[in-house]
Amino acid sequence: MEFLKINDLNIPFIFEKNSDLPIVVLKLVFKNSGRINDGDFAGLARIFARILNEGVNNNFFKKLEFNAINLSASSNFETFEINLSCLKENFDLAIKNLMDLLLKPRFEENILKKIKITAISELASKNSDFDYLAKVLLNKISFNNKDFNLPNDGDEKSINKISIKELEKFHKNNISLNNLIIILGGDLEKDFVKKNLISNFSKLHKGIKIQDKFYDMQGNKEEILIKKESQQAYIYFSSFINTDYKNKDYHLAKLALFILGQGGFGSKIMEEIRVKRGLAYSAYAMLDINLSFKRVFGYLQTKNESANEAINLVKDIFHDFVKNGVKENELNQAKNFLIGSLPLRYESLSKRLNIAYDEYYYGLEQGAFKKSLLDIEKTSLKELNDYIKKHDEIVRLNFASIKNEN
Repeated sequence: MEFLKINDLNIPFIFEKNSDLPIVVLKLVFKNSGRINDGDFAGLARIFARILNEGVNNNFFKKLEFNAINLSASSNFETFEINLSCLKENFDLAIKNLMDLLLKPRFEENILKKIKITAISELASKNSDFDYLAKVLLNKISFNNKDFNLPNDGDEKSINKISIKELEKFHKNNISLNNLIIILGGDLEKDFVKKNLISNFSKLHKGIKIQDKFYDMQGNKEEILIKKESQQAYIYFSSFINTDYKNKDYHLAKLALFILGQGGFGSKIMEEIRVKRGLAYSAYAMLDINLSFKRVFGYLQTKNESANEAINLVKDIFHDFVKNGVKENELNQAKNFLIGSLPLRYESLSKRLNIAYDEYYYGLEQGAFKKSLLDIEKTSLKELNDYIKKHDEIVRLNFASIKNEN
């Protein structure tokens, strides 16, 4: 982890030289440039990603494919990302084409029209994706903010409002050095990579640093969307949790949620809902910590007639968890899994780069992930249960359900 000096700005640069294969992987992350910065045009970041995925002309991706170069753009809630991979020998060509794309997107009316038709047809198909609908509904009731009223994709009305002018504005405001993080790994020397990146990315304008946002969550809300064709009930739930990656006791939150619902078989939610009562094939609850919001997020699917029973059971499990905590054997099993799986989390170049990126993105020191595992190893049962009892905010659950009225 270091910084590249580009146009008098310090650009975060995460690098690992790895010669296992003659390949290079590059990720560009533009902070606060996803759905979070769509403004009044929900789906704008996703449409811009589709514009980039059209290349700069009709032969753009044919040429890349011929040279074994993979390049794609995508938008998340908080970030806008570009992913590139290529053979070592084609790195210069790949970067040249990447810069062409970033500097000259295909802002053409016929391209935008085609993209809108595709995006709206995909949205129509999602009307029968009950998991998708339940997640959208959960976000809408959990956050009292217009950014969550519509999904990352937007809807037909918001997509139709997007013009070339709005896309050009998004491009100018977001694809800039002030919001850029560069992550690169592969069979290249660092000095060569740095010179190449500084030379090429100096062509991007500085832009204005987009400030972080934070969204407060509401609690104790429930909403049902009736879909007559739904054969089962799709239940999503969430609650606010007062923790953060930077907290010195964040490892306790990881342990607690692993035991509660993230650990699969053996977790409290899976044991109570599936093993003991057979109400669902799978059920989980996990930490979902971001810069813009933080929550416990969970899911289960059950019979329509069992929906109310399942929801009440989840509430009971959360209340019991805060009141009574965990047992010694549950703590030991969680420790064994989290510590024992360490080699798997570092086994590939992409995983190591992602861990290093997360540590930077969330404001942590390098090596924070491994340090948290040492903290987990030292955790006592009393320490964990005292922590759980202090976090009774997690029982204020929101539920969004998609089910058949019958």
